[in-house]
Amino acid sequence: MSRLMLRAAILEQSAAGAGPPLDIGSIWQLDVTRRPAGYTLSNDNQTAVNTSGGTNYQRWVPTAKAILPSDGRRYWEVLCAPGGAAAFDGYFGVVSAEQREEFNAGNNPITLGSIGWRGNGTLWSSDTTASSQRMTGLPSHGSGDVLMFILDPATASLWTGKNGIWHSDPVSGAATWTAGGSTAFYPQIQGRNSGDGGTLRSLPSQFSYPVPPVARALGFADPDLSIFEADVFFEFGWDKDLSVGEFDAWLVIGGGKALTATHTALYIEVELL
Repeated sequence: MSRLMLRAAILEQSAAGAGPPLDIGSIWQLDVTRRPAGYTLSNDNQTAVNTSGGTNYQRWVPTAKAILPSDGRRYWEVLCAPGGAAAFDGYFGVVSAEQREEFNAGNNPITLGSIGWRGNGTLWSSDTTASSQRMTGLPSHGSGDVLMFILDPATASLWTGKNGIWHSDPVSGAATWTAGGSTAFYPQIQGRNSGDGGTLRSLPSQFSYPVPPVARALGFADPDLSIFEADVFFEFGWDKDLSVGEFDAWLVIGGGKALTATHTALYIEVELL
């Protein structure tokens, strides 16, 4: 008589363990239902450019998804439209849940708890309906520049950087600006003058610069199952002959769920009597 024993186990499963080698998730798109008529969306709705809004067009396009207070710090980039001005007149940053509904009202994205970094190097933010310039002396930005952002949604704190250089180190430094807070925040793209705008980048494969260790990519999504360590080995009783006509090992993940694994294990024990 022969006896075959198969044992399979996850040796370690922990959300607090070492993270997977790559972020998982999906790209974030701009909200097609909140696109003022002056903008053209392209690149799978990641790029918005002012093509017919004209000069001093104060409308903007938010993302379809929100950064929630429970999401932790998130990093993203914006590639300023190469066909725009050397220094944009508009703002990049985040809009609060309250301001999101004013996308087509002709109000710059800098009030009701929003934060906007203007192309001339100033930063604007207000917790009321009245706009307010909070900072000067930030780098100017425009055509071809890559802007870097980290938002801590729990504290409404925003760190800003340009072309690989942070205004304040997001690991150890204070935020560029902290607003009054909101139930949700939405990265936004503005092209205040014709040809201005930009492309939202939300995944590491799109980024020009590494994600700081204190944040996750904007498009990161927690997997339903994370396996951080496992092993595969076979054990046989060598005092008996063993013949294997066919052996298959497989892993099936279904239901549209996400799985990330850095080290998995399969343990098979065969004892022949």
